[in-house]
Amino acid sequence: MDQNEDDKERPFVVISIVVSILIVVLWLGSYFVLSYLPEKAKGTVGDMFGVINSLFSGLALAGIILTILLQRKELKYQREELRDTRKEFQTQNETLKIQRFENTFFHLLDQHHQIVNAIDFTYHSKKKREPLTLNQMWKNADLPVADLESITITGRDVFRYKYNKLKEKIKVEGSDFLEIYLKDYNEAKADFGHYFRNLYRIIKIIDETDFFYDSNKVNEDEIFKIKYRYATILRAQISDYELAWVFYNCLSENGREKFKPLIEKYSFFNNLPEELIATKIHLNLYNVSAYGTQI
Repeated sequence: MDQNEDDKERPFVVISIVVSILIVVLWLGSYFVLSYLPEKAKGTVGDMFGVINSLFSGLALAGIILTILLQRKELKYQREELRDTRKEFQTQNETLKIQRFENTFFHLLDQHHQIVNAIDFTYHSKKKREPLTLNQMWKNADLPVADLESITITGRDVFRYKYNKLKEKIKVEGSDFLEIYLKDYNEAKADFGHYFRNLYRIIKIIDETDFFYDSNKVNEDEIFKIKYRYATILRAQISDYELAWVFYNCLSENGREKFKPLIEKYSFFNNLPEELIATKIHLNLYNVSAYGTQI
């Protein structure tokens, strides 16, 4: 009990003490008065003190009523405290939910970067040599002017290199672009499959997480704004060439049913350069929401 509550209850304590002393004094006074009166007068005086008894009975009733009112007030305070405690619990619960989500979210983001960095690809290219002198040509008659060298690229360079190859194939072969995509995807499935599954999992977790204690009491727009903010954080980690791969992956059978709706919902291609897409006709295969901000 704090000091303010003590100050509020002090008058009631004082009144209770005063009334108790008054009752004792009046009772003792009446006893001594009656003891010195003649027998005939005691009855008359006793009737007079009956009025005092009625007064005390009335005071007792008033005290009971006052006690009930005080208890009612105390119960009101208790209900308010319980309501405040419940709100505090809800706030703490929501904070814990966000903390758990962010631990998972940023762990998956870190895993995403690890997956990207672990991807490698080796291709062969003609190695240019300096022109040989006549003397070098005489001594090394069997040495070719140019031969092949192995080049290994890693990380995002793999997405850039392989997508440029894919884009050229789609431009040349035309309408069967999904078959072309699936063929290239299957050649790199060991790396790209893991990449797409992890990326889909991150977006799915964002979409399914319940950030509030009671979502029914929260505006849906507010819930979407929070989820959209995390989706933009994820989107910022994706390079343009990764987005281009995601673009065709979600048009194919690999992501058309589950992945594509989430891409459209969270405007995942908001910063996708249009010139990366093989033909602008393919852009129309997505809802316009995939390219623009939803909030």
